[in-house]
Amino acid sequence: MSNGLAGIEQPDGSGFSAPSPTPWVGLVGNRAAGRGKAGRKVDQLASALEDRGLAFRPVWTLDERRILIQQANTDPACQALVAAGGDGTVAAVIQEQPRVPLAVLPAGTENLFAQHAGLGRNPETIAEAIAACHSRPIDLGQIVGGPRFSLMTGFGFDGDVVTRHHSARVSGLGQVRPTNRAAYVEPIVRSSFFYRFPPIQVTIEDDGQHEVLTGTTVFLFNLPRYALGLPFAPSARDDDGELDLIIFKKPGPFHALRYLWLVFRGLHLGRRGVIHRVVKRISVTVNEARVPVQIDGDPGGVLELGQPWTLEVLPRALPLIVPPPGT
Repeated sequence: MSNGLAGIEQPDGSGFSAPSPTPWVGLVGNRAAGRGKAGRKVDQLASALEDRGLAFRPVWTLDERRILIQQANTDPACQALVAAGGDGTVAAVIQEQPRVPLAVLPAGTENLFAQHAGLGRNPETIAEAIAACHSRPIDLGQIVGGPRFSLMTGFGFDGDVVTRHHSARVSGLGQVRPTNRAAYVEPIVRSSFFYRFPPIQVTIEDDGQHEVLTGTTVFLFNLPRYALGLPFAPSARDDDGELDLIIFKKPGPFHALRYLWLVFRGLHLGRRGVIHRVVKRISVTVNEARVPVQIDGDPGGVLELGQPWTLEVLPRALPLIVPPPGT
């Protein structure tokens, strides 16, 4: 497997090389994706792409990722990018605003984005879809002045759980350890005991629509499902130019668990205490206590008192590699 650096760095340090005469595919992975079973999948994908006449350029570090995506956006010979990892790897890639089609080689704890794309885990299938150049544009969400998201953003209890889980994964040296679904049990229990569920105010700012809503946990979905495949926003579409707003109104761990049970059964929408709207732009603010935020399943910072965040849809912002018709 190529080390991925050839043809990326120039001797003058500009970070760009001349456009390639050979069609190529770039792969963005994390170090965990370069080891073990995931690493073998990357090797298999490289071989499958090369069998189809496509050069392969993998990178594994933050600086290499930035340079690779910049080059992909300016070199017409780049046919696609591949995110090798979980939803966190996909989130890292979309922050660089790729303009070429994106495919996913799933290799993470949660692979919601890859599941939605529908390519599966077989490197041959992924390579075939890339070679066929079969893609379609999908929407993204964005925190105005901040990061983009492909899945969802959550404020409140959910943000607290994700933040606690992430803190438990970080070693004393600042390295983030691998995780699994069972690792969420303790953060959920701790959040249930210690999170205070302050009210969160949401203002819908769509053209011709102005509505102020209040709850204690707020989600904004671009795709229908959350972790464990939970159907939080079953009617959400990735290409409708809108986002699905879900608000749980009542505070406390009892209600949080009740809402989760209703979501699990697909019965939450339309229930008292649950608000659902389809929106293009909202602002979110708190006036009593700071609120943790998660973005695509990773910590997204803290919503400070009296400092609203604005979130909006970015229609057709990402070309996504999907299975060719009939496959």
